Amino acid sequence: MSERSTYLEILGEHTFTTHHMPTMGREAPTAVLILPPFGWEDVASYRARRVWAEHLAGRGHHVVRLDLPGTGDSAGDLNVQGRYDTWREAVTGAGAWLREQSRAPRLAVIGIGTGGYLAVDCIAREVADEAVLWATPQTGGRYLREFVAFSALESGRIVEAGGPLPPEKTNGVEAGGFVIDDDLAAAITNNDLEVASIPSGARLLLVDRDGAGSFDRLAETLSARGIEVAAAVGAGYAEMITRPDWSRPPRAVFELVDDWLADDRAARPPKAPAIVVPSTSGTLVAGSLRERPFVVEWEGVVLRGVLTEPADGDHAPLTLVFVNAGAVRRTGPHRLWVEAARRWATHGVASLRLDLEGIGDADGDGEIYQDVARFHDDRLVDQVRASVDALAAAGLPRRFAVIGLCSGGSWAFHSTLADARVAAAVLINPRILYWHPNLDASREFRRRTRGIARSRTWGRLIRGQIPAARMGRFVVSIVRSVRERSRRQGVVDSDVFEWQKRHATEAFTALCDAGRAIHFVFCDGEPLGEELTDDGLFDCPERWPGIHYTRIPGLDHTVSPVWMHPHVHGAIDTAIRSELARSRSARLAGRSTGHVRDWADQH
Repeated sequence: MSERSTYLEILGEHTFTTHHMPTMGREAPTAVLILPPFGWEDVASYRARRVWAEHLAGRGHHVVRLDLPGTGDSAGDLNVQGRYDTWREAVTGAGAWLREQSRAPRLAVIGIGTGGYLAVDCIAREVADEAVLWATPQTGGRYLREFVAFSALESGRIVEAGGPLPPEKTNGVEAGGFVIDDDLAAAITNNDLEVASIPSGARLLLVDRDGAGSFDRLAETLSARGIEVAAAVGAGYAEMITRPDWSRPPRAVFELVDDWLADDRAARPPKAPAIVVPSTSGTLVAGSLRERPFVVEWEGVVLRGVLTEPADGDHAPLTLVFVNAGAVRRTGPHRLWVEAARRWATHGVASLRLDLEGIGDADGDGEIYQDVARFHDDRLVDQVRASVDALAAAGLPRRFAVIGLCSGGSWAFHSTLADARVAAAVLINPRILYWHPNLDASREFRRRTRGIARSRTWGRLIRGQIPAARMGRFVVSIVRSVRERSRRQGVVDSDVFEWQKRHATEAFTALCDAGRAIHFVFCDGEPLGEELTDDGLFDCPERWPGIHYTRIPGLDHTVSPVWMHPHVHGAIDTAIRSELARSRSARLAGRSTGHVRDWADQH
């Protein structure tokens, strides 16, 4: 098996597409197009969809995955007029392209969530012969209601945790860091599977979401129209769309779909689709920037990313590396890395958005990250350094800055410590600089004991707002947790934080002595930010001139609220401008390791 990423040129936009090819001579008669759900479900299920594509290719199917226009690594912005129509054209174009590439006599489409509506459109336009719809509500209106409910739940969770309300109303419905504007919402609402234009003779498999709702009535209605329909219970959807580090591939559904694809006895001969096959390109060119897939090989592991550069080849003396935000694919939280990379490419700054081992499109076992300690394996830092090697070998400017959120911030921090070519790192809401197995437990204990110590807690108790019995049980649980942890771990909480402070102090000194910079960016409530602040480590500009601290408003670790995104972009931009200025100073001082001719003088 092998895979290759490319761009399909459809309606003037570039759709990022990955083709998984089976072993020659073992091709199955049906090619498969996998369509993503929208928003957070797209982010959370990304790795599982890749595993599914590999599984299908292993059974002989040619498989294509794609990012819809305005999402993922595809071109364009999400909320533009007529976006849903461009989705329809991209999907049918990808289907026609897959049929041509695979020469398979039949095409099946797997549509997940909102992708199910697009899968049905593929059949209606006679590009596909059969479709699997998993967790696709019968009507787009019902999907929108579920999206609104998710939005309310998410907003309530943030406010309950002490976060602020949005400073202004979003134009559309926001959830999971994404917005469905009125135009896109109206287009999705128009879908109704019961009355969709599905030709007789087509095959459909309707798979529900963990048994949450039966498709039996819909199946009966469609069957009466001469459509071959089967309905099944689909287990594993909730496990797939949870946090990406906890997400599990839905292998029971894999097997269910395998059996259905193999049972094509009632299928009619395919019709030739009346769709123009789109052209392909190895490079996306949009205005003053260009992008292309980029592969890094490290100790037998293939890491995959996307390289963004200025189209005219006039590079600034700094190259950026955006690493994963935990187990989120290389597009970054809520596509922030894509936006930042493309914005800075228009100013001459090249960047790589990289998937590390087991994340996104990189080789490896993604399920290992259910153990949080695996995010702090030294091999991940080595992989970041391998990407620096590959970029330097490709002729990119040899002064680097690494940018990451959460554990990605930790990888950025340690890359800067370990590699002289990495002049700076931007750490957004890092939770851990140095892994310690007792750190999270110590933080929770500190949080709970500080809650007891707050005067307002005792004031509420005195006023009768907290029942004395409840307070007593809370105190007893704290005491018991201290005894239990002392017995199991043999460590007191203060030792963990002193250990962290000592290591951070030594690292800050080493970094500043080497002339490197760390840009910390924290929103409210981040434990590491509070700990480093309490330790006074951000109050020593004379001692550590390269250590910078920026606080942004909001209370959400993954910066989901859309109103927070400009603040994140602003912090990233400030750090990059600072590093460009330092790059120019280093060049003028004769210490730059880059080989860029005279960019600094021209800009």
